[in-house]
Amino acid sequence: MDREAIERRDFPVGRRGYDQAAVDAHLRAVADEIETLRANPGAARSAPARLSAGTSEQVRAILEAAETGAAELRAQAGRDAGEHVARVETATGGMLARLDELEGELTNLLDALRRSGERLNEGLAELQRQVGEVGGEPAPEPPPPADTPASSDTTASDGDGEDEAGARLIALNMALSGSSREETAAYLAEHYELADPEALLDDVYSRAGR
Repeated sequence: MDREAIERRDFPVGRRGYDQAAVDAHLRAVADEIETLRANPGAARSAPARLSAGTSEQVRAILEAAETGAAELRAQAGRDAGEHVARVETATGGMLARLDELEGELTNLLDALRRSGERLNEGLAELQRQVGEVGGEPAPEPPPPADTPASSDTTASDGDGEDEAGARLIALNMALSGSSREETAAYLAEHYELADPEALLDDVYSRAGR
């Protein structure tokens, strides 16, 4: 079919037919396209190839976008996991540092308690030494005859002094060991005869800080 056959105008014209000018223009366009294809046969064969190549490009672009999105998701997940691990490590380091501080404070406290115990033992040893010195003093002068009233007073006074010194040492040791005032008073009443045990207990427990 040539251009003249395509652009022929000897069609019957009806009263309500198509617009003749529009039909002529369409036919010219068809004729032009046919002549182009005849002049360049390779263009007709390359049209499907161009369509296939365009489709492949679109598919490749979609796949690349999907791979890029997946890589970004993996990278974000890795960053989130790394931040979480870093937060956990920071918190753990803080707790370990606090434990080290508490351990140091406990060590200092134990050292202070040990030093206090040593001083307490030294004080008790000093008190025992003093009591021993009091007990080892030279014997007093012989008392007057028995029928003299002063004799009984002097003997009682010396015995009371030794009892009070020993009772004071025992009471101080019990107070420092944690015994209650009532327990100490009961022990002193059982083993010593004191003129004023309440005054002795007041003094001892005041010195012991209780």
